[in-house]
Amino acid sequence: MIEVYLSFNGNAAQAAQYYADVFEAGAPHVMRFGDIPKQEQENLPEDMKDLVMHATVKTFAGDFMLSDNMPDTRTMPNQGIWISATHEDERLIRRAFDALAKDGEIIMPLEKTFFSPMYGQLKDKFGFYWMLMLPSPPPG
Repeated sequence: MIEVYLSFNGNAAQAAQYYADVFEAGAPHVMRFGDIPKQEQENLPEDMKDLVMHATVKTFAGDFMLSDNMPDTRTMPNQGIWISATHEDERLIRRAFDALAKDGEIIMPLEKTFFSPMYGQLKDKFGFYWMLMLPSPPPG
């Protein structure tokens, strides 16, 4: 199994809720550093307690995980990595695409291609790249 794990610079909780809303996923599971057992927190700086140690968003296309970076570490989304969401329900794909595009940037609008009845690409408001599509009909 391959799973997507996204890193954020202090706004993973906001991103988890955003993606849960985009994918109509219900409340994301969010564990902050301040939620870990007290005995594990003895060397934890106070400014880390509200950062997300681990979050999971359960979507119609599968689950993905998120966390915040350590305070002295910054990362940027990578153009070479795309998140692909495929589902047979056109309404779910359109809704997710429109929600991601609202504050993002459409690279390719949802349209029919030679490999899918509906496919589109975009960059979301956090800078991550997405491909959303309906699966190809079975040959026949």
